[in-house]
Amino acid sequence: MRIFLLGNSYGGWRSFVNILSLLLIFALVLAMAYFSTKFVAKVQANNLNNKSNIKIIESFRLGNNKFIAIVKIGRDYYAIALGKDEVTFIDKLDEEGLRLNINGAVDAPDGTSGKIDFKDVLLKFKNKKSKDDEDTK
Repeated sequence: MRIFLLGNSYGGWRSFVNILSLLLIFALVLAMAYFSTKFVAKVQANNLNNKSNIKIIESFRLGNNKFIAIVKIGRDYYAIALGKDEVTFIDKLDEEGLRLNINGAVDAPDGTSGKIDFKDVLLKFKNKKSKDDEDTK
């Protein structure tokens, strides 16, 4: 029969090693899940994009469960409205009227890829706030 005392360093060291090993195993399982999910998503995206004749180029949210989307079907582009229970054809679009980047996605009107840089938004907000503060003085 063993008697464990609070001052016994062997028992404390053993429990620390057990907790540390459990944390390492948990981190390993999380990392494996993350990378396997990324891998499967990439493989599925490549399979769908290479074999599919239908691609959603861009979508814009209008409200709750309402979108306008630009869809490429074959070689033609279409504007459609998507609702909760319906899909409505709006118009056929000319490729010349769209700003497409190399990947086939639509560019923003200013020539960027449509990505918003948080740093730029923050600087604009700071500049506007400082200008408003100066105006109130």
